[in-house]
Amino acid sequence: YYDGGCGPIDAGTPPLPRMCAPPTASECNGGTDSALMGLGVGASRLNGSSGNGFDDDCDGLVDEGCSCPGNGSTKDCYLVPATMATAQGTPAGWCASNSKGSLDCSGGELPSWSGVCRGALPPNAHEVCQAGDFNCDGLDGNSDIMGCNCSPPATVTCPTTTRTLSPYPDATMLPLVDGSLWVSASARAQTTNWTWTVVGGDCDNVLPHPTFALYSGPNSATAGGRKGARATVRIDPVSGRLVTDAAAKLASIRADAFGNGVAGGQVYPAFALSGDYVMQGEFDLDGAHYTCTQKVAVRAPGIRAELCWDTVGGDNGTNGNDIDIHFARLQGVSCAKKGWNLSCKEGATYEDCYYDDASGCTATATTGPVWGYAVSPRSACVGWGSKRLATDPRGCTNPRLDADNVSCDRAQADPTAIDFCGPENINLDNPKDLDAFVVGVNHYGNNAGTAKARPHVNLYCNGARVLSVGYNPVTSSVFPALTKPGADSGGDWWTVATIKAHVDAQGALTSCDVGNIPSHHADPNRDGPVAVAGDGNQICVDSKANTTPAPNQYSYTSKQFVEAGSAQSNAAGSIPSSRAQFCKH
Repeated sequence: YYDGGCGPIDAGTPPLPRMCAPPTASECNGGTDSALMGLGVGASRLNGSSGNGFDDDCDGLVDEGCSCPGNGSTKDCYLVPATMATAQGTPAGWCASNSKGSLDCSGGELPSWSGVCRGALPPNAHEVCQAGDFNCDGLDGNSDIMGCNCSPPATVTCPTTTRTLSPYPDATMLPLVDGSLWVSASARAQTTNWTWTVVGGDCDNVLPHPTFALYSGPNSATAGGRKGARATVRIDPVSGRLVTDAAAKLASIRADAFGNGVAGGQVYPAFALSGDYVMQGEFDLDGAHYTCTQKVAVRAPGIRAELCWDTVGGDNGTNGNDIDIHFARLQGVSCAKKGWNLSCKEGATYEDCYYDDASGCTATATTGPVWGYAVSPRSACVGWGSKRLATDPRGCTNPRLDADNVSCDRAQADPTAIDFCGPENINLDNPKDLDAFVVGVNHYGNNAGTAKARPHVNLYCNGARVLSVGYNPVTSSVFPALTKPGADSGGDWWTVATIKAHVDAQGALTSCDVGNIPSHHADPNRDGPVAVAGDGNQICVDSKANTTPAPNQYSYTSKQFVEAGSAQSNAAGSIPSSRAQFCKH
């Protein structure tokens, strides 16, 4: 985005002009599709009842009001209207990468797409005076405001492709994002007032502070090297820029006055979580203000289950709710009564990966889990933001729990600090073809915290978000609610989702089948509201304090996957044959 002017104005006749449907609260109410057809959009790009993945009314939301298959499911989305889709069904120019994101299905009485296209930005409102199609209309350099027949040639060229990085980088060799290269060599030293803003994933909005950081050099241990602070931002609908707004809900790290010249344009980001991130660099040059965006995809192989919650930690590092994530396998299970931690840990065969050292999954365990997966290279779990030690003789076992977050300090903003309030994550780098797993969350304890904890879970497949479910302040999702702590045997238990791996002949994970666990008869205090009295819901929190009306009330007595007397229908102690059969009430 360029504040200035140059050359004669000549927008030409772009093949993909930005044409928006009338503003609406639901792009699936029929009116949007009627408008799209009048604008020449074909039937394959219409919304129907479940949306088309585009921001058709250009309000920064995608498929708002449209139905979706189940709470937490995700799909690709684009922050452009369907009128700007190419014949291949994707945007052109800068938007092919930068306007693509991930859209999640959020809960309520009826599941609908949240509208939030995570990791995406809209096209520039007007073409800019540099090489590239930044307003994504199919033509380069055709500004309808300032013209782009610049003389001398443009000195700024913003990036158009996505940068792919790995989580847990070497803490002394952080990756460089070099914004100075966006400026021609003769003008780099004249750039001033560099500002960097980075937006991350769902847990960065749920936790007190974002899980990533920005540094002025490659060594994160350098005194004073960590830059910026948490700030809430929104996407400006005119310029497409990230701008600070105290009333916004999207958390970022913003580093003002980062520096001048080449040094100001060189930033070293550090990421510990998978997902899609947006990095925005701003600077002044020759009396004009420039903004460029670098999209970053943080990718790790295999499956990752990520848990965060809103009541984590306290001001002194001792308070808050203790919530635990569990990751159980659904094949090769040797125990007689199959299930979670209390029912399936016969001998050394723990079938549930969780906080207990005996499961072999924790950073402090002395032996690894016995699930039969090869150990990964140390770079998979040791580095910036990791709680694993390079001296651990077991290496990066599979599966593994990064850390058990029992207590932390909500005021601690440094993600590398021992008392930082971070998420709990379980990783499995190398699943086999058709391996299946189930993810659960337990309300273990309440250390003088609040009476209600609201958790959020993300599942990643090769670093791409494939499920996002639970509390989310950005999308206003407030369920599930965990209200009863009770250690391993009596605390509220949220059975989140199942995930199945598809692996090719070379052993590479190619895709994952993911589905949330619906309730049979919802507990309105824990699962959330239902559309029709007596119907279930998209979330299942089993509890000894369950408030589901009789005769559907069920208080679980063990941590078996299927229990006698429940609404699950399968034989007690067995593995459910469908997702719905995991829910006990």
